Parts: sequence; structure tokens; C-alpha cells
Amino acid sequence: MFKKYLMSAQFAFVLCLAFVAAPALGEDEDPLGVGKAPPALQIAKYVKGDAPDLVKDVGCVVLVFFTLGEEKNSSLLSTLNSLQKELALKGLQVLLVAKDKPEDINKSFSKAEKNSMTIAVGADDSEATWRLWVDAAKQEKVPVGFIVSRGKIVWVGNPLDESLSTITRKAVMGKYDPQLQKKAQPLLDAARKSLKVRNVQEAYKHFDQVIEMDPTFFVDIIVERYKATLKNETDPQIAAEWIQKSAKKSGTVAAQHEIVSAIVLDPEIEKRDLESALLIADSIAGKNPTIGLQAKAMVFAAKKDWPQAIDLQTDAWMGATVLDKPMAKQRLDEYRAAAKNQIEKKP
Repeated sequence: MFKKYLMSAQFAFVLCLAFVAAPALGEDEDPLGVGKAPPALQIAKYVKGDAPDLVKDVGCVVLVFFTLGEEKNSSLLSTLNSLQKELALKGLQVLLVAKDKPEDINKSFSKAEKNSMTIAVGADDSEATWRLWVDAAKQEKVPVGFIVSRGKIVWVGNPLDESLSTITRKAVMGKYDPQLQKKAQPLLDAARKSLKVRNVQEAYKHFDQVIEMDPTFFVDIIVERYKATLKNETDPQIAAEWIQKSAKKSGTVAAQHEIVSAIVLDPEIEKRDLESALLIADSIAGKNPTIGLQAKAMVFAAKKDWPQAIDLQTDAWMGATVLDKPMAKQRLDEYRAAAKNQIEKKP
């Protein structure tokens, strides 16, 4: 009897010791973050759209957790809709999640916002998905965003950051490298700080060091460095020579097309070097005629030479892949509409 009691007492002591020594559940667990597999989505109801596929091997998913009534929600919605429209054919899926009832989420958007909305919206009023993502990632501030690419989380951060669009464009192609980005970040911070204090040459040096790590991956930094050069150099030829050289170094058709797009469309660029853009577009055409033709059409559209832009875009549309045809046709229609408007405005 005593032996049985002693064994029971020892077991109870060990059990108590285990509870005392063991940390609270999840206390020492690594937070959900980059490199981890995405948790399941337990959305009660989709107010708009459907559940995204978190494990597909093409494209990427952008999930944004937000709260209703925030002033910046309109700006956030605009950014996410623009990304969805731009990258839908490349496999982007965007999901906006709020821990509110479906009817409350519906009321929070204006009729115009609902009509123009291209993204999915989920009602997580049970907060099940919120706990699996936001709480598990130990994120206390919202909005907070996650990007999932090829079945792994590749980014966690503030979706209002300017970097979201660039990161998403890389992630949707499966080319976002969080480790490389982390390695480059101190140099980028130093470059931007140098620009603020007008130490331009030091800024150039840091930007160039980042670009040398991987010119294709850091094509957005090529564009940033180019804009800094345009702003700080009195001789435009300096910027022209630099961007032409950097475009060659960037290597890929996609990277060069992004550079042409920036020269032609970036709102921060006031004086557009369309001659450099055309030279780079010609280089693209030598590797990929269809994309090169579209790039050239974009340049001629910027010059308001609509007949040339339409001819080039028509050829690009005819030669585009099945996947790319809808976007090529949309651009062609835009050029035709612009040409028609120009004719109608003439006296």
C-alpha cells in the first residue's frame, strides 16, 4: 500500500514539475514568418470572390488583414486593385480579410468601390484565420500583409509600404528572394539617407553595390538609382548613358521591359528620355519580338505617334501567347481610343 502511495506521489510530483517547467503554449514557438508554410484559411464567408490557392506553383497570393473604418483603407484598396488588374494573368490572387461580420464589411465599402473591386474579401468574424496568421506572426499593428509564393511565405509587412508593388511583381514570377533583400537593406538605407543629406556620390555608390549583387532581381533599384541621377545631375546625358548601360546589365527581357515602362510611365520622371527607352526596347525585340514590339509601341504612344504605336501593338497582339493576348489587346484598344480622341479634338 505504502509502495503504491509512494509511486503515485512520485508521479504527481513529476507531473507538477513538468507543468511548472513547460512554457505556456506557443510562448517559445517561432512566430509565423518568411520561409514557413502558410496556415489554412478558415474564412466564414467570402463577401467578394473566392478563396485563393495557397499552394499553387505559379503566381502568388497577397493576403492583407485590415480593420474597418481606417482612413488609409481607400488608398490600400486602390493599390491592391491595381496590382490585381496588372498581374491577374500572371497568377496573382489578392485577399482582403477583416474580423467583422459580412454585412458590416459590405457597409464599409461605397458602391463605387464595390463595382471597381477586383480582389477577394473575406469575413473572419470568428477570428479563426486572424489567430492563425496575424496572432501567430506576432503582428500587433494592422493592416498587415503576407505574400505566399510557391507554397511558402516570402514576405510579411505593412501593405501600405511603397515596396509592396515591387515585391509582388517579383513574387508573382517566383523571383522574390527575402534573404537577398535582407542582405541589401542596410546598403539601401544608407543610399537613401545619403540622398537626403545631398551626399549624391555616396548614394550612387551604395545603390551600385546593391545592383551588382543581382541586377535582374534589383531592377527596381536600377530605376530608383536612375531617378536619383536624373534629379541630381544637370547633364541629362549622364543619366542616359547610365540607364542604357544598366539595362544591358539587367539581362532579362522582363527586367528591361520594366526599365522601359519606368522611363515612359513613372510619374516621378518629368523629362522622359524616350530615345534611351527606344534603344532598350530595340534590344528587347532582339530577344523576344512580341515583348519588344509592345515596348516600342509604348514609347511611340508616349510620343503621341498613335499610328506607329497602333501598328507595333497590333503586331505584338498577333504574336502574343494565349495567356498574354488579352493584355496586349487591351493596350491596343487604349491606343486606338487615344488616336480617335486626338482626331476628334482637331478643329
